[in-house]
Amino acid sequence: MRGFPSHVLWPRHRLGEALATLGGGEGGIAGVPPEAAGPRAAWIAWAAATAGVEAVPVSATPRELPGLLGAPGAVLVDAGAGGFVLLHGAGGGRVRCDGPDGGTARLTVRDVAALLAAPLAAAVRPEVDRVIGVAGIAAAARRETVAAALVAERIGAEDIGGLWLLRAPPGAALREQVAAAGLGARFGRVIVLLSLLYGGEAWGWSLIGGATLSGRVDPGWMAAWLLLLFTLLPLRLLAGWHEAMFALDGGRLVKSRLLAGAMALPLDLVRRSGVGSLVGRVMESQALEALAMGGGFAVLVGLIELALAGWVLGHGAAPRGHGLLLAGFAVLTALGAAGFHRAVAAWSRRRLGLTHALIEAMVGHRTRLAQERAERRDREEDARLADYHAGARALDTATVRLGNDLPLAWNAAAIAVLAPGLAGAGSAPPAAIAISFAGIVLAGRALGAIGQGLAALSQARFAWGRIATIFQAAARPERPGLAPGDAARDGAAMEAQGLHFAHPGGRAVLAGADLRLDSGDRVLVEGPSGGGKSTLAALLTGQRQPDSGLLLLDGLDRPTLGDDWHRRVASAPQFHENHVFSGTLAFNLLLGREWPPRPADLAEAEALCRELGLGGLIDRMPGGLQQRVGETGWQLSHGERSRIFLARALLQQADITVLDESFGALDPATMEQCLAATLQRARTLVVIAHP
Repeated sequence: MRGFPSHVLWPRHRLGEALATLGGGEGGIAGVPPEAAGPRAAWIAWAAATAGVEAVPVSATPRELPGLLGAPGAVLVDAGAGGFVLLHGAGGGRVRCDGPDGGTARLTVRDVAALLAAPLAAAVRPEVDRVIGVAGIAAAARRETVAAALVAERIGAEDIGGLWLLRAPPGAALREQVAAAGLGARFGRVIVLLSLLYGGEAWGWSLIGGATLSGRVDPGWMAAWLLLLFTLLPLRLLAGWHEAMFALDGGRLVKSRLLAGAMALPLDLVRRSGVGSLVGRVMESQALEALAMGGGFAVLVGLIELALAGWVLGHGAAPRGHGLLLAGFAVLTALGAAGFHRAVAAWSRRRLGLTHALIEAMVGHRTRLAQERAERRDREEDARLADYHAGARALDTATVRLGNDLPLAWNAAAIAVLAPGLAGAGSAPPAAIAISFAGIVLAGRALGAIGQGLAALSQARFAWGRIATIFQAAARPERPGLAPGDAARDGAAMEAQGLHFAHPGGRAVLAGADLRLDSGDRVLVEGPSGGGKSTLAALLTGQRQPDSGLLLLDGLDRPTLGDDWHRRVASAPQFHENHVFSGTLAFNLLLGREWPPRPADLAEAEALCRELGLGGLIDRMPGGLQQRVGETGWQLSHGERSRIFLARALLQQADITVLDESFGALDPATMEQCLAATLQRARTLVVIAHP
């Protein structure tokens, strides 16, 4: 192929229209993406968010391209001067290209990957041709085969950019995400495969059982039974594969949703939760996926087996008696599951309470040693452990009853119903007795699977109650706001009128606050502890929303600007609310910029660090800016951390920079040096400090 078909190329000025079609929109999105790579990426992210989809810039090697292009979902490809191409995975190693005027084309994944890798291949082809010429390969076909292999080896590890994954955002409706991931179709395949599998299994047992009980074991029927068992093996493997893929795709969906929800949680809600409570939520979120998927499939398999067992028993020796008995045991299983749910809820509350108490005790261990008597401390801990032990015993009892006692009782009762036929008192033929035995075994297995699955779902339901707030928080994403570069930047930089804010259940921290910041202002905010300085900083930076009042940035409010508010107002929070992450120093400095950083970004970060007096620290580090810092890396002093937080805020190059007590941990000489660098680099500056 020489290139993409012309009728599927989207011109640059119609790119917004292409993205709008993914979100079900009609018409284009106003604006044209800038030519520069950085602004264009920001514009595409904004346009996709406006259309209701998420655009994730990615790069891939030629070896990775087929897997990326053939996966479900859409991929936007920058085709250079020709425009953009919108690809959809069509399955079977093919992709569908949708054009701007309703035209479509179907291409193979291999051809599209070759097109995208063509510039890299063209760059190394002359060298490869020289090598082939020296090798003396004469046959044209062999030369082309060897050249293709050498080119693939040379460019196999090179990155190909200009790609964006287009998918439903984490905060989209769950039904939309499930449909986009193809979970519904995969779930349907699992049901069909399991039905065929267990139906064939029941039929096979009826054949061999009837022949055995009748005393006529025919080699032909035995061979047919063995052939049926071998035929069912691929079905079992295929069903297991689809179950595993469903669990992986579903788990990925849940994890992305929980991560988006954790990032969108209100700040006050996180602050009100203790460390132990947050750790407990993390533990429950990890358990939810395994319990929900495993329990759901166990119940599904059990219900299919139970339906087949009922059908099999209906053709057995005692259809009426076994039918009534099976219905009664199904009701008992449901009642047992309800009792188990109550037991697991009580035990889980005790377990999470014990986890919370343990972590809080570890955090305040020194204080407890100094202020609390050992016998009193141990008495409280012993009481918690005894309560937990009682709950665990009740849970174990409910587990045994649900998972073991009910299936055993079913087997005994079902065989008792069949006893007259086995004793010869009835007129049931041997084949009917064999069918009944197959149904009894299948029903016992089904009841056990349903019991175990309901037990797992009970634990998943409790876990869901703990993390539902996080999951639902993802449904409140930031609005995309204006396109990058569209906001006006003249006049007042920020204006606030009548701001009111109060913490939930508390008094008003700010009441009728007014503020005006012009571009280039340097403002110092002083006040006593608890006077609302940090709350004001959180309002200005968009971390909190005012209860009432007006807050404008260049004449536009927060909903209008959307995410652009965070890009234009940067902050360095108080020391105890800021973090040095376990990564490189460069990563901690350039969190507010595109990653990976460009050489110019690294050079600017190092220059700023030296202006802030961190040159000696960088020189001592063996890796320089690439030295790992944080919990397990290079140990930093209090003052060094403060200056890293300051550098991080300044490197964002925001229109307004808010510093909350950023100079409190510095000595006078260092503070003067850092203040000079801050005044030189910040466009508009707000400094919060104690008097």
